[in-house]
Amino acid sequence: MKKGLLIALFTILIGISGNVKAQMFLGEAFVGLNFCQVDGDQMMGFYKKGVNAGVGVLTPVFQKRNFSIELSLEVLYNQKGAKQDAKYDTIFDPVTHQPLTGEYDLRLHYGEVPFMVYFTDKKFVSAGVGVSYARLMGLKEYEHGYETGVSLNSGDYNRDEFNILADVKIRVWKRLKLGFRYSYSLNPIRTRSFTDFEGNVTGPYKQYNNMFTLRLTYVFNEKLEDLKREEYHYQGDNPKFVNKENERALKKMIRQQQRQEKRNGKGKQ
Repeated sequence: MKKGLLIALFTILIGISGNVKAQMFLGEAFVGLNFCQVDGDQMMGFYKKGVNAGVGVLTPVFQKRNFSIELSLEVLYNQKGAKQDAKYDTIFDPVTHQPLTGEYDLRLHYGEVPFMVYFTDKKFVSAGVGVSYARLMGLKEYEHGYETGVSLNSGDYNRDEFNILADVKIRVWKRLKLGFRYSYSLNPIRTRSFTDFEGNVTGPYKQYNNMFTLRLTYVFNEKLEDLKREEYHYQGDNPKFVNKENERALKKMIRQQQRQEKRNGKGKQ
């Protein structure tokens, strides 16, 4: 099923892009920082930070004037999880006599394949939506400062994860873009019950990854000559931009005339 999903995504990507007159595949590289939490773990706050890094391919499937629609397929290494600092210092386990600090640290390591659809205006700002498949490759869990012993083989966590994504990115310099992405699990990553200090059990609760990402995107083979400064602004009927363009054109024409007059003057001497 997993291989079939990836094959289907590649087929859609190549098949649709074949209808574009000016077909182009653009290579991309990503690096960013995740801000994570796990919904359903009785803690709140995007305190867990992780790495978001990988590569991708982008291709336009529709272009008209300054507007375009693009498809993107990525391969990422994604760190997710949850974190809470120590909250107590005077509570001890009645059996082990170890301190119960309330500290928690969950480290999840995923290989992830997002498939995105982007809507781009003036080659400057893009907004996208999509889905992704992620495979859990490793994990560590600490409670009250001690490792719990939960592992990939213990069966506590679902190895397969599907996510829904939303993304916005803007061009900041030539081929470099700054993006902001939101991701949420479509299926539970774990189901867990909790026991309080008095031995009362609550749950079970379904848990989901909830994550924001701030990242940089570099496009390798984008043609810089296709990027014009005027495309970064809305011109329309705004006289501010029209007047500036006219002023630049007039100054350029005057400089050309002055250079021609100098050449003509030297020729007569």
